[in-house]
Amino acid sequence: QVKKIAQAHIDDLGQRIAAMQAMQRTLQSLVGCCKGDDRPDCPILDDLAAATPQKP
Repeated sequence: QVKKIAQAHIDDLGQRIAAMQAMQRTLQSLVGCCKGDDRPDCPILDDLAAATPQKP
């Protein structure tokens, strides 16, 4: 029983790690696209806006 619980935690951690690594790759890609100037079209903000659900 304890081993099953521990394995479930390991599996959950693996999924969380994979999700964070995917976020890291996405952010690295977006930072690479960023010119770092005052342009109104920012790929980082555009991507964040697209991923954030709009409030009514």
